[in-house]
Amino acid sequence: MRSLTSTLKSRMAPVVLLAACTTALAAPHAVAAPNSVAPGSTAVDLWVKNYQGLGTVKGTLSWDGEGGYSFVGTADATCDVASRVTAWLEYGGAGESWKQSAEADCKKSPRVADVKVSGTLNKGEKLELRVSSWREWAIDAYRASAKQVYTIS
Repeated sequence: MRSLTSTLKSRMAPVVLLAACTTALAAPHAVAAPNSVAPGSTAVDLWVKNYQGLGTVKGTLSWDGEGGYSFVGTADATCDVASRVTAWLEYGGAGESWKQSAEADCKKSPRVADVKVSGTLNKGEKLELRVSSWREWAIDAYRASAKQVYTIS
């Protein structure tokens, strides 16, 4: 008489083999997991009103799908005759402190600043962008736009 263990082993072997074959066949499809992000790019257009002034950042955000990103564009600041307004891009991962780009100043020529920033985030971390602005001669001088969040990896 066969033991229960040997009976189970002989009956389970085909099931285990079938499961192994199914897993091996499915493995190539597992590479493109639902939470992976393909490389890409998108237009970015941010603005914040600062009294009579306006701070804007426009450009293109590109990412490699693995956490690497770059932003290329411009920051611009407009103001009335009596005040001075500056504007800049603030960027970083959701768990990081804000980093700052070059600053545009409405009282300088040219008032537009080229913005070229890049970085690498940990896999799955989201990138946050916003435009910030400062106005001279104001009690509440600093303003920031709502942050825009991008999934880049």
